[in-house]
Amino acid sequence: MTVEYEMIDSPRRLEEVVELLRKADAVAIDTEFARFNTYYPIVGLIQLYDGQQCYLVDPLQVTELGPLAELLEDPAVVKVFHACSEDLEVFHHVLEALPGPLFDSQVGAAALGVNFSISYQKLVAHYLDIEISKEETRSDWLQRPLTSSQLDYAALDVIHLLQVYRQQVAQLTTAAKLGWVQEECAAMTTSIATDVDPQLAYLRIKGLAKLDREAIYIVKTICAWREVKARELDVPRNHVIDEQSVLAVAGLDYLQVGGLHKHTTLNSRQVRKFGDELVQLIDTARLVPEAERPPIVGIDALPVSNSLMKRLKRKVAEKAEAIGMAPEMLARRRHLEQILRSGADNGQYQLPADMCGWRKAVIGDELIAVLAD
Repeated sequence: MTVEYEMIDSPRRLEEVVELLRKADAVAIDTEFARFNTYYPIVGLIQLYDGQQCYLVDPLQVTELGPLAELLEDPAVVKVFHACSEDLEVFHHVLEALPGPLFDSQVGAAALGVNFSISYQKLVAHYLDIEISKEETRSDWLQRPLTSSQLDYAALDVIHLLQVYRQQVAQLTTAAKLGWVQEECAAMTTSIATDVDPQLAYLRIKGLAKLDREAIYIVKTICAWREVKARELDVPRNHVIDEQSVLAVAGLDYLQVGGLHKHTTLNSRQVRKFGDELVQLIDTARLVPEAERPPIVGIDALPVSNSLMKRLKRKVAEKAEAIGMAPEMLARRRHLEQILRSGADNGQYQLPADMCGWRKAVIGDELIAVLAD
């Protein structure tokens, strides 16, 4: 198959292309990037397709990408992605801009009951009956020159994506679900992983509910420090301290720098570079009286009723089947746990914040009604 695209390697041509793309109703966008030993992604290629022409922007040649921000923020053009969380990180870091309005084909597939968190290869196979080669999935997108195979693969990503988008929009409109997907996609730009509040970074750690309040506070303190340090040095979080080691030191009654070798997986270089600061951080956190510690949010070890959980999960499954939607998109287990815990004391159950949008009328009110019986 011959793949047609234009390589954009000059700032002037990029400006011209952006003006052309802003005349379209929708533009499919993808990025290829590397993230080997950095906190922030390093973008190697940006693909754009408006249904007429495919453009491949080389950010190693065109270092001034400002015009792309105009396209991303143009309210008249829908920006179409697939599984866009990492693409959003790229644009937020490189352009300090985020796309809107946004459409994510992975969300569209979940809303249509195709699959939840579907891969791009399976998405294209489902909608277009095309098998995509996976040979270039782990390519080095920072090498130059890029191979013809890499460029063809990158171009087809957005060409196929826009075709899928057209089908999904038609089906979502018929099923009266388009508004739900639009609302869901708009919310995706509010939580960028590389822009998380350092004071909330600890919520990414698994197993917190098993710790006591002091240990959770120490984990919170370490994770906030780690987040700031990783950004300053532009290194992966685990290059500062990994999650397993965070949990290990938080559970110790006493720690010295020499103990880091025994109780953590930190290597000698990490201990030399961060050891003194880390131990001092933990010692200081332990001295903060309970009453002076900021509240811990998002962690609740309070058990939930298995029988009520089963009833809620059954209601979600029934509703999902009835409306042709992936049940995980209607409500995840964490949503159901939050509902059950909200009324544990007085039976006055409440929906969590992220179920108060389109989900409230679709499933939320029914879940509350189940618990009221």
